[in-house]
Amino acid sequence: TTALAMTAWMKNPSYLGQVERGIRYLAEVCQAGRFGSTQSTVLALRAIVAYDQLRAKPRASGDVAVWIDGQPIGEPLAFDDGTHGSLHLPDFASHLEPGRHQVELRMKGGSEMPCVINVNYNRLQPPSSPDCQLHLQVKLADVRIREGATTDVEVVVVNRSDQRVPTPTAIVGIPGGLEVRHDQLKEAVKQGLIAAYEVRGREVILYWRVLDGEQRVRVPLSLVAAVPGVYRAPPSRAYLYYTDEHKHWVEGVQVTIVPAK
Repeated sequence: TTALAMTAWMKNPSYLGQVERGIRYLAEVCQAGRFGSTQSTVLALRAIVAYDQLRAKPRASGDVAVWIDGQPIGEPLAFDDGTHGSLHLPDFASHLEPGRHQVELRMKGGSEMPCVINVNYNRLQPPSSPDCQLHLQVKLADVRIREGATTDVEVVVVNRSDQRVPTPTAIVGIPGGLEVRHDQLKEAVKQGLIAAYEVRGREVILYWRVLDGEQRVRVPLSLVAAVPGVYRAPPSRAYLYYTDEHKHWVEGVQVTIVPAK
């Protein structure tokens, strides 16, 4: 709705304030280059392209630099009216010690231009979204198991709302050294416990078409201990397929596989 309204507003200068607020809103809700569903993403991109075309101005020479907490990082990057492509500023991750920081882009001369900051980070367990309508529980039956034996991971997905929700999805992290039994997953599909599944690396992806209000689904996953060692699974998460910006995360389970006699 925001994207469609912005496209109309940009044809009337009196709506400039609403357009600017709409663009800021789209920048805030973008997740991994997506704006929710496929249709929402297409409409948002159309509005952004129209905005860029209307705001395009003649190029002018200048320079731009990164400042952290009031201090310049590296030398300013110069450009002129013949510069093409993106301007890549130096990496400043080493200057961001724990705590709050103010990151600025300062430009001398030039003309208005869009900017993007890419942030890559690692964390054992991302924070859960309070807006996620699903709750996930993952429990490993045995934290210590002998090579060649089998164990189970119990997966419980709960619809926390009182409304039916579409396309629930759960991605369950599996510790290394354990192998998933595909025959058991196929049987779960036949029994109607899940609609479909995938196995990608150390993760099992479970799909449902819908979950009724406050419905609780329990799915056991059978695993075989294949390689001795101590392993920790990647974190598991549950979300609705078309609103994957709202996830409920749970800590990855850990297992110790001891060699067979």
